[in-house]
Amino acid sequence: MYYYNGLDLNSNSTWGSSLQIFFLENRDMMKEVITDKNLKNEISIIKEKITSKNRIIVPDDGNYTFAFINKKDTLFADDRLEFWRYKDKGVAYKLNDTSKNIILKHYKLNPNQQ
Repeated sequence: MYYYNGLDLNSNSTWGSSLQIFFLENRDMMKEVITDKNLKNEISIIKEKITSKNRIIVPDDGNYTFAFINKKDTLFADDRLEFWRYKDKGVAYKLNDTSKNIILKHYKLNPNQQ
């Protein structure tokens, strides 16, 4: 799991068209290994919802701050952890409060952020 404050090298937002920023060495990027099995399961459910044919949303060029990387497979999320992107598809999905708090706690982010 990667967290990046949403700004690229030029202090611009990290848009869907510039997601490669997550794969560059950057001292501002914070990384954390997910060990919670329920959170891993919820991430898998989100990916499944995105890849299912009846739930596809073509995302706009929104701002992303989280990347969940499993080998070469990456799921991106916005700063509210409510819009998720996989490749060129996306889905609106709210994490349960426990999962959201686990993620935010790792990065010392406010659990009440909207």
